[in-house]
Amino acid sequence: VSSRAPPAPLASGVRFESPRTMQSAWRSVVNAFEVNMAVQTLYAERVRPYGRLVRKRLVERAMSKGCVDVNINIADLKEQCRKYRSLEIIETDNDWCSLLREPGRHALSSWMLVDVYSPLDPYPQSMWEAFQAYLEGLGEEMMRMPGGRYACAKELLARNLYFLRGRTLGEVCHMVQLAVQHRRLIVYHRKMLKPIQTVLGDHAPGDEGGDAEGEDIKDMDDLCIALFRLLARHPQGIRLCRMKQMIKHELSRRLSEMSFQCTKLIELFNREPLSTPFVLDTETDGNSIYIRLGDPEKFSGHIRQLYATASSTEGKQPTPSA
Repeated sequence: VSSRAPPAPLASGVRFESPRTMQSAWRSVVNAFEVNMAVQTLYAERVRPYGRLVRKRLVERAMSKGCVDVNINIADLKEQCRKYRSLEIIETDNDWCSLLREPGRHALSSWMLVDVYSPLDPYPQSMWEAFQAYLEGLGEEMMRMPGGRYACAKELLARNLYFLRGRTLGEVCHMVQLAVQHRRLIVYHRKMLKPIQTVLGDHAPGDEGGDAEGEDIKDMDDLCIALFRLLARHPQGIRLCRMKQMIKHELSRRLSEMSFQCTKLIELFNREPLSTPFVLDTETDGNSIYIRLGDPEKFSGHIRQLYATASSTEGKQPTPSA
């Protein structure tokens, strides 16, 4: 009776270059042991294991063992996770979550994981005051923090700040979310998170900097009209990662995340009026997200008016009334 050999250990300097190397590296990085360890370590830090964060943790673990240029397809990872009896896949609005079916005696229960999207602020005011004072005293280099909650939270913890001592990564991810959307202490700017006063200074009245071309998108209705116009020109859909550039170059407008208090543009599509008329599709590579037009029959009266405005501007006929 033959038995299958266990997955090959990670080799120093593995690069995903040839198909054979890619297959071997995939087995080394994405296997039952590594995936379960990735999820369990996220649990230990009270981080809800969304698919994109499981991928990040797998890459971190692989790189700590010598792998470089690790690229894990998120769609393939999801299918792999479905094969493991220890994990339960939960679908969410724009992602999926991999929960432990039996966390075990030393692991946290799922309900103890921090909800980073919660608007509730359980943290003391003294902590926020210390955080604000820290941000106001940052130098040019230290004020640039990675974009995204997870990366920014890891950076803040790595700085060993006294007001964050004893906090888990999940809690600090939540703090970053609150600091952006509710406290207005930091904002997403040029793919990084920065103290809001720094960004406001960059956009002072009369600023004629390189990216000051075009009028700012002023509100969600304005953004909705802009997207309708782009999709009239690109009916096959537009890539989310290129949305800002297309608004700038094709419409001579400018979209700034700080105007909408979000850390990532994808979060805008959970809000009205964008959540109804637009659909986010993930391509087969699992990495590219496309914005596409939803079903016009489901448009509300208000959205139909926005669509008619965009169609009139583009010289198109608006969608017929239902």
